[in-house]
Amino acid sequence: SSLPLEDANNGNLCNPIDYEAIQCATSKSAIAIQTKQSTPLLNEDEIQLLQRASESYWNRPLDGESEDSEKSRFTYQRKGNSEAHLSDVVKNSQQSNSNDITSLVDELFLNRVYPWIRESHLSKEVDGNDLALYVYDSLFIRYNATQANENNPIINGDESSRIVGAGQPLHRDLGYVSVNVMLNPQEEFEGGGTFFEDQLRPMLQSDNQPTEMQPLKPRGPGHGIAHYSSNRHAGAATFAGVRDILVIFLAATEKKMTRKAPQWEYNARIKAKARTYCSECSGHNIHCQLMCRILHHRLAVDQVLDDGEAWHYLGMALLDYHHHLQLSTDSAPDNNRMMESDNSSDNLTTQGGQKILELAVSCLNEAIKHTPCDGRLCNNLGIALERLLHCYNIDSFHKEKKLRDEISSAYRKSIMIHSTCEQVGCDVGADYESACLNYGLYLSKLDEFSAAIDVLSRIASPTNTVAAVVNEHEIDAATWARQRVIKDATNLLSFCRRTRDEQS
Repeated sequence: SSLPLEDANNGNLCNPIDYEAIQCATSKSAIAIQTKQSTPLLNEDEIQLLQRASESYWNRPLDGESEDSEKSRFTYQRKGNSEAHLSDVVKNSQQSNSNDITSLVDELFLNRVYPWIRESHLSKEVDGNDLALYVYDSLFIRYNATQANENNPIINGDESSRIVGAGQPLHRDLGYVSVNVMLNPQEEFEGGGTFFEDQLRPMLQSDNQPTEMQPLKPRGPGHGIAHYSSNRHAGAATFAGVRDILVIFLAATEKKMTRKAPQWEYNARIKAKARTYCSECSGHNIHCQLMCRILHHRLAVDQVLDDGEAWHYLGMALLDYHHHLQLSTDSAPDNNRMMESDNSSDNLTTQGGQKILELAVSCLNEAIKHTPCDGRLCNNLGIALERLLHCYNIDSFHKEKKLRDEISSAYRKSIMIHSTCEQVGCDVGADYESACLNYGLYLSKLDEFSAAIDVLSRIASPTNTVAAVVNEHEIDAATWARQRVIKDATNLLSFCRRTRDEQS
């Protein structure tokens, strides 16, 4: 961004920020750090100046600007959220005669934020003294619960589903360290805060629902929380009122003129690139596209070996590759299959396919070692293990039971994680519904209809219809997909009940 870089010669001018760690109950490492009561990052007058500048930016006349100029470049857009990039707000304020915030922003970064994060994080890095901090991006974010609830569609015919609040889904930030600064008092809103996936670790280690688990918030207006950007987290829903925050995404680069990017940045950019369509691969060559994804995610793993998300993406790319090979084999003409008889075709569909699945499962298990609280990952592991079960020629009852237990464990863990996240205000409804449908379907295949009914009843429509929105053209793709999952769960639930009753 155009915001100031860390100045190594500015150390004597800084205002030291006292801070303390926020610990996880079962871990020696801190989830995040927070400013102490005595040293906020901003005082009341400075907060008001920043808020007036952001309001002025939001309310400015477009004067021929395109509609896109009103949209944030922030990745996760949500109804009820307003965002403004700090660099844009500063530029807009410079054109004002009475509201220029340039000096305040320079003071905030050079004398407060940079020294704080250098002491708390960068000083602990092996090459920390060779790196300089800079602002990758910074945003004013306003969570407006009223707007979010008005815009939200009814799901499953339940009017209460409209009250989901304004927030951000579970995600990772691009950057080295993220800072969240509170701008208005708690009395002006309900809910909100930052929920970290690692807060779930005590629950997963004890297999018990925690008695209390709340999103983390700064002490009050002007105070901040900082955490590694790679730690997966969510903006918990603001259910009432308006919540304003300033988020800062800090990165680090070499002080030398080479400005070589650190490994975490290579890792993040490779992962982001590999999730999009590769224009350099042949247009409709799916095999080429999948191999490109696999190789890119393997490169991301090489950059940061303990990145669970990179291992997760690699495992899913391999799973997609196996599915593609399976479809290609199934669609091949019968005479072609007969010509190849017991040679390459059989190896591809049996031994080769099994090896790919085993490799995908290995990658997903490696991902769980590093990110054990990722509910999506657990759900995907359950899917991969199911495919492996069907691919294996298991000659031992104990081996089959072990694999089936692993499948059930993965699905149950996914459901527990997503259920807990939803209770604390995280927007994980779609992931929770998907995990319930997958587990219910798996149980029904085992003829465990009572257990399947228990799982599917959590998400299926009680009226046996999906009454969210009559006109499908009025909803977005994500809402349509959720409706499809609920419809499938409802139909499967009816089948399980009917079959159970017939067997009785």
